[in-house]
Amino acid sequence: MTLNADNPAFEEAAPDPSDDELSTTAPNPPEDKWKMPEPVFRKTSGRLPQGFAEELETLTRERAAKITGAEPKSPPTPAAVPTETKPNNPTLKLVLVILGIAGMIGFIAVFLTVVYFLFIRSNGGE
Repeated sequence: MTLNADNPAFEEAAPDPSDDELSTTAPNPPEDKWKMPEPVFRKTSGRLPQGFAEELETLTRERAAKITGAEPKSPPTPAAVPTETKPNNPTLKLVLVILGIAGMIGFIAVFLTVVYFLFIRSNGGE
């Protein structure tokens, strides 16, 4: 069966455009507007519970032992790390400051020389 203007089935299938008018009015706004809830601030000490670090270390060792099949060992204690010695002599401090400033000036001079020769200096043919 073909649908054309002469066929009565065509008239049933096509909606009447006069019955289906478009509504151009704006929808009614909602009655209650959404409001962001007030934030909740909780105070904590910022510290872990007592014994938590030891418990975590033990648990980590046990899990590592299960994976590797080896017996858990206590972690090696670090040897005493030597602290950096600070110069006590004021003359040595002055010499180090002067050497530091001279190094900075030297670096700036080298940098500016490279910039000059690569970017600023014109070609020698002119």
